[in-house]
Amino acid sequence: MRFLIVGLCVFATACSGTASTSPTAPTAALSQGGGGVLVTAATNASDLPFNGDLHGTESNDTPHHLVATGNGGHLGRFTYTADITVDDTTGHGAGPVVWVAANGDQIFANALGSIAGASASSITIAETQTITGGTGRFAGASGSIMLSYSIEFATGSVKGSYTGTIDLGH
Repeated sequence: MRFLIVGLCVFATACSGTASTSPTAPTAALSQGGGGVLVTAATNASDLPFNGDLHGTESNDTPHHLVATGNGGHLGRFTYTADITVDDTTGHGAGPVVWVAANGDQIFANALGSIAGASASSITIAETQTITGGTGRFAGASGSIMLSYSIEFATGSVKGSYTGTIDLGH
């Protein structure tokens, strides 16, 4: 039944001869992103939802270097790198991060984080990231991201998720 309703909506839209002028309407049809994730070419929008998951590894160097991959809205399959300088006395950290979308477009952000929890085998980090710009469709982007992830002490394995909003600035 759901496919019938979706099909009727697509047919009605195609026959109407008008395009949606909604600020969040994609400017192009949905396209297949890496890993089977659908991504849109949304523009002229503000405060678009920005969320997904990631996993990777973090080194205990100074600064801490985190490399991850994941799936997310407006990114598709992405890579993520962060170089966070941590104050060992407080556990607070800060540093630059780069999100690279499936097509190579980048988002630049600054992260501020702190320890949100710990166990004998892992630590949980809560970060707030401020988007400062990007390349390609993310040029001029702004917004904020809340990132939460755990780091296993023995392996440096990272697993987490993020949520926030992004304004593409177009």
